[in-house]
Amino acid sequence: MPTPSWDLAIIVFFLIGIAFGYILQREKIVATLLSVYVALVVTQVFSGNVLSFFQGDKTLFSQVWIKSGSSPFTVRVVIFMAVIMLLSAKGGISGSKAKGIFSPIEIIGFSFLTTGLILSSIFYFMPPESRDAFMAASRMANLVIKYYLWWVVVPVVVLIALGFFKRSSSSD
Repeated sequence: MPTPSWDLAIIVFFLIGIAFGYILQREKIVATLLSVYVALVVTQVFSGNVLSFFQGDKTLFSQVWIKSGSSPFTVRVVIFMAVIMLLSAKGGISGSKAKGIFSPIEIIGFSFLTTGLILSSIFYFMPPESRDAFMAASRMANLVIKYYLWWVVVPVVVLIALGFFKRSSSSD
């Protein structure tokens, strides 16, 4: 029996992300998307200090330190996912409710973009050698990694464009 490829795993991750978006609906998926951006910033700012703490180089309250073999990738992913989960669940961020024919399309689009942003960010946290290995082993991973900048920019552009579209259609 052939072993599943990384392409299959990435496709399943996207399908789960889209299904999860349908469960959450538009306002929560937009909130989750915004949480991902906040998590990216928090991860970039705090991962160095947290890694130093877990490597025993920094102390907490001048008394507590932890000496572990945590990798920078592990620390970044844990911070990233923790911030997303906390903000999505308890952050009080919400988007506007969607009505009309575009609602299901928006849910699929935002779910796809959010899932892609999360996945590409996790790949971005990897060491370059690991990213290169994934890119060589998987066509889907290659697309997700290669277009990281697009995964970061396109959701913002879509949010702004839909904001203009909704404003102009609601003023009619």
